[in-house]
This record gives sequence, structure tokens and C-alpha cells, in this order.
Amino acid sequence: MCAAQLDELPATNDAPDKKSEGGGLMPALIAIILAPLLSAGVMIVFFKLNEKPAQASSVSGDSQPLNMESSGDLQYFELTGLITNLGGPIKSRYINVELKLEGLAGDFEKVLELNEHRIRDKALQIMGGYTYEDAQLDGFQERVRVDLKKGFSIILKEYRSGESDIIRHIYFTQFVVQ
Repeated sequence: MCAAQLDELPATNDAPDKKSEGGGLMPALIAIILAPLLSAGVMIVFFKLNEKPAQASSVSGDSQPLNMESSGDLQYFELTGLITNLGGPIKSRYINVELKLEGLAGDFEKVLELNEHRIRDKALQIMGGYTYEDAQLDGFQERVRVDLKKGFSIILKEYRSGESDIIRHIYFTQFVVQ
């Protein structure tokens, strides 16, 4: 090599540049701090988007408030097809009941329609608890009426005003024990 070529070569220092010191550590620290923050943010946004609005107990599905004040007029709701086996050792016995429920609330029918699945479940649960021997006793029909009224009262307690139940009377349109 000639002297002119040697002058063009860069000077070699074995010491590293001061700019490159710690360069690999800073991105790692940023990643360690930002990753949990981004994960938490995404999770919060995900839960907010999937959150269902809470429905008040006195609001129907179409967002109209229910009128629970007494309308003065009797309103009725029919509950048919309540058939279940009686309890006890003989499972071939059943009870078949159809009801007509009476109330005074302004939106009586609407409240019962919204809760029909709960009312049916409670009625079947109560009726399935009786045995054939219970059904043979005097006053069994009145016992069923009282038990159903108490059970329905518990289910519909959030809709009543004061101490009066939303269902005033229960009438049997069919009552068969077989």
C-alpha cells in the first residue's frame, strides 16, 4: 500500500463509540413497561364493549317503565299447561293445573308475561313437591292455591308496591290429580 492509500483509511480505535453504550437496554425496558399497560388497556376496552346495560327491575324490554300503580280495573293472566309428576315412590301419578291469575296493577299482564318462565318454574317446583297422599287430603286444592300465591309473591316481590302482592287471587280453571 502506498502512503496515499493509508491516509484514506479510517483510524482504528478499539474503544467502542459512546453512542452505542446501553443501546440494547433501553428498548427492552420500554417493552417491559408498555406491554402490561397495553394489555390492560385492551382488556378494559374489550369488557366495556361487551358489557350489557343493566335493566332496572321496573323497566320492560322495550325500555318503557312499567305502571305498577293500581288501575282500579281487574286484569287477568292465564297460565295453562302446568303438568308435573307428583313426588313420592309412585312416579306414575301427576297433577295437571291451569290457572287464571287476577291483579290490579296497571301493567299486570305485561309483568306476568315478562316473568312467565319464572312463574311456570316455581309452579312446577311447588306442584312436584306434593305426594299422592297429600292430594288425597281434604283441602288439598286450597293448599296448592296458598302455596302458589306465596311462591309467586316471592318471585314478583320487586314489582309490588308496599305490602300488597301483585297477584290478588288465583283461580283454578282445571285441577286434575291422576
